[in-house]
Amino acid sequence: MDWMLLGIVLACAGFVQGYAGFGFGLVSMSLMPMFLTVKQAAVISTAFTLFSTVVTFTRHYRDYNWRRGGVFLASVCIGLSFGVLLLARSSEALLVRMLGGLMVVYAGREFLLPRSKDKFPEHWTVPLGLFSGAMSGAFNLGGVPGAAYAYAQPWSRGQIMGFLQVMITIGCVLRLVFYGNAGLFSGISWSRAAWLAFPLFIALRLGHFASERTHPRRFRQGIFVFIGVSGLYYLFIR
Repeated sequence: MDWMLLGIVLACAGFVQGYAGFGFGLVSMSLMPMFLTVKQAAVISTAFTLFSTVVTFTRHYRDYNWRRGGVFLASVCIGLSFGVLLLARSSEALLVRMLGGLMVVYAGREFLLPRSKDKFPEHWTVPLGLFSGAMSGAFNLGGVPGAAYAYAQPWSRGQIMGFLQVMITIGCVLRLVFYGNAGLFSGISWSRAAWLAFPLFIALRLGHFASERTHPRRFRQGIFVFIGVSGLYYLFIR
């Protein structure tokens, strides 16, 4: 296992997580399978995603209100169990392209229909939450649809960041339980991996620093550009 390369990937993912409140799984799962097995990448990505969300939540816990997005969070938990089944029985290519199409639609909605960007269609809450949980359970990619939901709400930046950390943390804890039951923790030197928490912590702080110095409107637009690019990636590349 190339620990230096792994540390660089985790630092890049941590900066994105610290800046946007999501994206750790997207970045890490895009890069780590280049030098790790998919199972190793999924386990390590989930463990360090949990670390990063806890660190990020300590900066935004005062803004968190469990009533905001409660239905979406419950849907995510239900969908996550389906995601584990989908990983074993369904086509990954089909699900990932479904995710990509949805993300492109959300990004386009932000820029092409600016008058309605703060009005999230309520009837989409449960389906999108279920889909986010399924993508999280299957591929550790549930943060992007969750972010599309959160950033479409008329919430403050702190409220959005707090909500995303709780959502992603719940998914990580449940996935780690599944991974442990499946015996996927073996073969990874966790004592050596623990040292990578230090560069990851620094990268998270740098991401926080950058986000606090970005104008809220540009910050929001940047997030949806990221979502749109991610959607195109899922549709045509992954």
